[in-house]
Amino acid sequence: MKSGWKAAQGNEDADLKIISLGMGVQSTAVYLMSSMEYKLPRADYAVFADPQAEHPKTYKLLEWLLDWKKKNNGIEIIVNKEENLYTDIKSAYKNNTRVVSIPAHTHKNGIVRRQCTETYKINPVIKSVRKLHGLKPRKRMKPTELWLGISTDEIQRMKECWKYNIDYFYPLIYHNMSRADCMNFFRENNFPIPVKSSCVFCPFHSDKFWRSLKIENGSAWKMSVEIDKIIRQHPKMKQRQYLSRHCKPLDQIDFQENQTDLFVEECEGYCGL
Repeated sequence: MKSGWKAAQGNEDADLKIISLGMGVQSTAVYLMSSMEYKLPRADYAVFADPQAEHPKTYKLLEWLLDWKKKNNGIEIIVNKEENLYTDIKSAYKNNTRVVSIPAHTHKNGIVRRQCTETYKINPVIKSVRKLHGLKPRKRMKPTELWLGISTDEIQRMKECWKYNIDYFYPLIYHNMSRADCMNFFRENNFPIPVKSSCVFCPFHSDKFWRSLKIENGSAWKMSVEIDKIIRQHPKMKQRQYLSRHCKPLDQIDFQENQTDLFVEECEGYCGL
């Protein structure tokens, strides 16, 4: 296994250098810095695996980023929309079929095992990378360097990639940059600051997040309430599941602001790896 420092240095022999663009603070900063060749070299492509359940503000940021790319010769952005977590959950519960589990809360066992990351974040990025290499099914992956937006204040999230011929690279770690440094970069360049990147109905959200979503009462809140109800309807489920840690229906909770996220990292492409 390669050392953490080796992972931070990257792989100079990679055929392609790809930014895993999660659309949160860190990965968006990596994309812009690399496009501007500010501290970072220019990557070949960026891939955003869209589970089609992100916050509306994330999609507005994506529109801005695509426009910025055109005007500033930014790195090409591949948006992979092959998977849709929202419609898949609805279909599975309606038809009583198998569903990829999200980390919902239960009264008895705490949190359900998370399967959504690999299906809706990791695999779509890998599929897009394979297409960029021009690989046919069952052909081995060519040497690839995958850039992840992990900063120094979350260095514990660094991991080695177990997939053949893919090396993770952590450019912010390499340049000793924190989340605050990324925020300063946005402000200095008058760039919009991204919201936290995650599915709107992710069970790891804090009470503060749910409260703000409820106050807005927009499409994101209505989608979350719908999913919260749906996940208690599957007849094969042994326990009742909830999006909130309070294990109550989402629209019946008086949320307070003082509870922090159970999952503090952003969904920078890989939901915390």
